[in-house]
Amino acid sequence: MSSNENKEKHPILKTAAAAAAIGTASYIGFSYYVFRDHFDLDHAVIQNRIPWTRSGNQARNDSWMSKSLRNEEYLDSYDGLHLHALRITNHQDSHRWIIAVHGSHSCGIELGDYLYEFDQQGYNLLAIDQRGYGMSKGKYTGMGWPEHYDLISWINYLINIDPDAEIVLFGISFGATAVMYACGDYLPANVKCAVEDCGCSDVKNFIEKSISGEYKIPGAPFIPGIDFFVKQCLHYSLNDVSVIRQVSQSRIPMLFIHGESDAVIPARMVYDCYYACNAPKELFTAPGVGHAMSHTNEKYFPALFGFLEKHLK
Repeated sequence: MSSNENKEKHPILKTAAAAAAIGTASYIGFSYYVFRDHFDLDHAVIQNRIPWTRSGNQARNDSWMSKSLRNEEYLDSYDGLHLHALRITNHQDSHRWIIAVHGSHSCGIELGDYLYEFDQQGYNLLAIDQRGYGMSKGKYTGMGWPEHYDLISWINYLINIDPDAEIVLFGISFGATAVMYACGDYLPANVKCAVEDCGCSDVKNFIEKSISGEYKIPGAPFIPGIDFFVKQCLHYSLNDVSVIRQVSQSRIPMLFIHGESDAVIPARMVYDCYYACNAPKELFTAPGVGHAMSHTNEKYFPALFGFLEKHLK
């Protein structure tokens, strides 16, 4: 090859190399932007867009809360975060407990409608603040995976307080995802059953759909880039975790709930989880309601408490 031909190719190679560098930088930059919007609670635009409707019974809930016997509880997570929960023990002679796990941009005490109804049925309560929310420390949400280890820590914490506890796990939205993750691990026999309300069956798919909906581009090609930042900041991989796998190996009886008009976590995901579950299970879907709104259906609490009574002494 002549020196003239080499000289002609050099600009082409330089241009190709520059284009590749720009493309790589753009890919990494966009992946970080999406990671931040989903996981970094200082910038989590997507998380903050998940609707959370304030209770229409706030005055009732506040009055009930003010008269309740409450304790602030704290523990340190496996990765050193100081976590908080509110323990409500209005039924001193009861060993029935519900551990309540909230969803995005919320905290334990904001589950007031649920906590009130649980209390009226004779349950003591542990309403936890997930990492990064309420009075719990943390910069990132793990969308359920790190949180499921926190939930297991709270289960053991509660058993230390009441060794005879009969525990129900209850979660909303990504709190429900944490509950499903936890049920796939080994849990103490004190955990009798679980309720997941509008949980996510596939976090990767949720991110892909949010990218395609927000930016009108395919989301799947960016998962490896996003996962790089998940591994760096949250120390797990999106490729190594699976709600479906956890649910399929669970032996905890579970009630699956979802609003049929959920625009955040589509209703098809509840069927993915329900059919994957090999434990005793029931399904309740609420027609015409959106994300985290199934409790407005008049059949919601009768179905929930009917399920619990089957699996508690």
